[in-house]
Amino acid sequence: MTEARETVSVRVELFGTPRIHSGTNVVDLAVPCPPSRGGVVAALAGKCPALVGHGLKTDLTDLEEGYVFNLNGLAFLGEADFFIKEGDSLLLISSQAGG
Repeated sequence: MTEARETVSVRVELFGTPRIHSGTNVVDLAVPCPPSRGGVVAALAGKCPALVGHGLKTDLTDLEEGYVFNLNGLAFLGEADFFIKEGDSLLLISSQAGG
């Protein structure tokens, strides 16, 4: 019999402003199951409070406008398609490009 997991371990890689404000480029998280955007944001804020207001909404429900999660460097994740599993890597990046 398989025991249900309480958390999923994921790695969040930070780029741009989030990296500057957090002072790190990688954060390992234990996200409560079932994993959600809000769960990742809350866990990330717990590990890196400096990201609140600098990529993470102050109410910890989601990312601020202009920021996105990318899954394993392969696909951008919206609210409806937020499916992550044990060992995944999320990239937190700005969706705005400059020139």
